[in-house]
Amino acid sequence: MSRADAAIETTARRAPLIGALTGIRALAAFWVFLRHFRTEIVDALGPGPFTQFVIHLSSAGYLGVDLFFILSGFILTYTHLSTMMRRYSWRTAVGFIWLRLARVWPLTAFVLMLFGAYFIFQALTSGDPSFLAQADPGRLLMHLTLLNGWFPSTLDWNGVDWSVSAEWMAYLTFAVGVVVLARFAAVASRRVMITVIVLLMLPVLVVGISMQDDTIFLFANDSYVTAAGVLPIRVLGEFWIGAVLSLLLRRYLGEVSDAPRSNRFRSLPLATVSAVAAVAVLLVVAYNDPLHNMRAGQQEFHQGIDMIAPSESIIVLPFLVLLIASLAICPRDPLSRLLSTRPFLLAGRASFAFYLVHPLVIGAGLLAAAKLHADSGPALVAVGVATAAAAWLCAWVLWRFIEEPSRKLLRRMLPPSVIV
Repeated sequence: MSRADAAIETTARRAPLIGALTGIRALAAFWVFLRHFRTEIVDALGPGPFTQFVIHLSSAGYLGVDLFFILSGFILTYTHLSTMMRRYSWRTAVGFIWLRLARVWPLTAFVLMLFGAYFIFQALTSGDPSFLAQADPGRLLMHLTLLNGWFPSTLDWNGVDWSVSAEWMAYLTFAVGVVVLARFAAVASRRVMITVIVLLMLPVLVVGISMQDDTIFLFANDSYVTAAGVLPIRVLGEFWIGAVLSLLLRRYLGEVSDAPRSNRFRSLPLATVSAVAAVAVLLVVAYNDPLHNMRAGQQEFHQGIDMIAPSESIIVLPFLVLLIASLAICPRDPLSRLLSTRPFLLAGRASFAFYLVHPLVIGAGLLAAAKLHADSGPALVAVGVATAAAAWLCAWVLWRFIEEPSRKLLRRMLPPSVIV
């Protein structure tokens, strides 16, 4: 075994896998998928109380990204804090940044090329060259440098990779902020940590609630341009909530040498209760929108079904934090056990690929539905199921043959002396 391979293996062994936190990534990614497919869900199921129930949950699917942000801070702290602080230097910070690039950039860039090919396909099949205007080279450069989400703009190219740009911002802060985090972990009590988590939540909640309905905590008022300042408040607040939460729970995660062998929370159904509570809160807000505040000209109903996610839905954030915490420390909880099963673990590993590629697959599914005249009822249900299955299949292919090989190759490029 080479020194580089030995370093990689040593680093990979530093923190045991928390299976449920891998599985929850699959649910979060699929929640975003449902948000983007909700009009077709209405057409497939038809108007009615059950459809409205499904749409209220689906419309809140943008919060799956918030779940990812919190989870990212939690996992990176759990995985990297101790190792990075053994011999922290500028090389450690650069090594961490390199590993995060290895994780997200190759697949992001590859899927952008798939979108470019799709734009060309649209132009050729329709005979309309205006489709090629979507392939703006200046904006492509912003996407490739992961800066596309840092400045107000419309969502172009791959409209979902703004969150990858946001994560990149969080990674840069973690590379240097880990020093402060380690010192904080050494001196702060659990009460102080809880207080910091609450304080980090406050700007996220205040800004999120103050935005217009269905702007998905992203767009400016009466606009489809991303709002200035919202992204750093959202991603950095939630990312560092996850980081501090990881510190708070470290005694139950085996991160300190004197961690108790027994965990009194192991058998409690806290994760299931947290998930049910989160769903209940979302439904109460959706059915009883406290303040009707919509963008001008936005369509509110489709076939009589309310399609709008109230901005107040962000109040579910504390329950998402509790969900991640309970999944981490309650392995015998029914939901934890389900999310730790092999299918969910595999889907969780492929969730990043699923998230990036699902808009393309949805587009292909809608083209197929139009060709088959499947515009409602069982025919559209079948197309919807096939579209979801195709998205997961494409995600697995991308994860297996693009994402993982690229990550491993780039990781081997790190000098063996740099272990993060």
